[in-house]
Amino acid sequence: MDNNEILKMIWGFKKKGKIIDNIHSFSGNIVDSVIKKSMAKLSTDNVSAIFIAFKNFENKMKDDEFQYKEEPQCKFIGNEIDFDYKEN
Repeated sequence: MDNNEILKMIWGFKKKGKIIDNIHSFSGNIVDSVIKKSMAKLSTDNVSAIFIAFKNFENKMKDDEFQYKEEPQCKFIGNEIDFDYKEN
């Protein structure tokens, strides 16, 4: 599975009008689903997953008006990124 497939799958669990109260149980279900889908795609590597739910994710899951829109994209930026700010 590539990053975009996983991202779409995770956010796709949330439907408008649905409130997720137990983020820990919900996160466990997400991890189980990602692993099962990877295995269904006949992954030959060891399959493991770590899912970290930040506060923004939890807030979106508790918002009954939130519905996933397929806008976020994971993109590879490159090998070298300079985060160092240099004043002139």
